[in-house]
Amino acid sequence: MGESVTLEKKVRGAAMLQPETTKAIWRSAIIELARVGYARLSMEMIAKRAGVGKAALYRRWSGKEDMIIAMIQEIGLEIVSVDDQGSLEKDIRRYLSDAAQLLSRPLSTRILPDLYAEMSRDTLLSAAIRSTVQQRKRESVAQIVDRAVERGELQPKINRETVFDLLAGPMYWRILVTRQPTGDDFVDELTVGTMNALKALSQQTHRAIEPYAKRSRTTR
Repeated sequence: MGESVTLEKKVRGAAMLQPETTKAIWRSAIIELARVGYARLSMEMIAKRAGVGKAALYRRWSGKEDMIIAMIQEIGLEIVSVDDQGSLEKDIRRYLSDAAQLLSRPLSTRILPDLYAEMSRDTLLSAAIRSTVQQRKRESVAQIVDRAVERGELQPKINRETVFDLLAGPMYWRILVTRQPTGDDFVDELTVGTMNALKALSQQTHRAIEPYAKRSRTTR
């Protein structure tokens, strides 16, 4: 008897968590997040926009942080991923061009600065952003670096974290912080500047490891 009652409760609970309702809640969360920001975001305003009761949200998540974390982990945030364009310079230009388009979207300009601001805090949301969004972005840039190394355009020991900063930082700052235009001319200029910086970084890496390589050869 006890087992049948438990099973009945589980079935009823599972039936309440309709995927379409969850998607509607997430859509409403994104809209409200863009409208008021994470700090002012509340479960009540999300429920109101989604047309459901607050109980529908709390059956799924314990609060807004838990909900946003689940949303990031489940549906993710779109990142720039570049297929092989044949050269490092072409890869960089495509990356920067695609990044400009992605960051210029209305939802991106409203949501991303707010979410990334959370990364300066020691919260579960901050950890989720780092382990999902930031990790995927680093892997995307690492693919560009790996191809350049295979072509002989960059040193294998080049600092990939620095490469990531050089690729991701300027465009983010330009669009989401200073709010300056990013036309083709700017993308071309930034491509040249980034290429020069990566070449200098690669040469510095080569100079740093060359003495150790010579010392290794003389001791053999």
